[in-house]
Amino acid sequence: MSKQEFTHVFPLSVRWGDADVYGHINNVEFVRYVESGRVAYCVDVMDLKLKVGMEAGWVLADMQCTYLQQVHYPALLEVYTRISSMGTKSATVLADIYCKGENKPVLTSRGVMVWFDMKRQQTAPIPDDIRAKVASYEQSVEGLTAP
Repeated sequence: MSKQEFTHVFPLSVRWGDADVYGHINNVEFVRYVESGRVAYCVDVMDLKLKVGMEAGWVLADMQCTYLQQVHYPALLEVYTRISSMGTKSATVLADIYCKGENKPVLTSRGVMVWFDMKRQQTAPIPDDIRAKVASYEQSVEGLTAP
C-alpha cells in the first residue's frame, strides 16, 4: 500500500531504549508502535474512551508484521493506520510504519480486532455508532457503506 491509501497518521519518536544489542530498533517495539497507531485510531476516529473497566471494546485477535528495513535511534516515525474491512463482530486493521519523510515503509502489518463484551467474556456485534464513524471516516471499507 502507499501512504495515500491510509487515513490516519500517528507520529512517534523512537526512544533510546527501543534499540537492541545490535543497535537497531527491536522487533517487539514495532509491535508496540503499531499498537500505538491502532489505539490512536480508535480514540480519534471512533471516539472510544479507553479505560480500565470498559464494558465492551476492541480486542486484538491476530496480528502479522513484515519487517522491511532496519531503523536506528534517533528516528521519527509515522504509523499509518486504516480499517480495510469490517464484518459483524470483527474488523481488519492495516498499518504501515514509515520513517518521517520517506516513501517506503519499514514495516507493514495486518491485524484482526474483534468487538468484545467484557462482562460476558465473548465476542459481540460491532455497535452501529462505531460502524458509522468508521464508514464516514474511511474512503472505503469492505463490508461497510457510508451512512
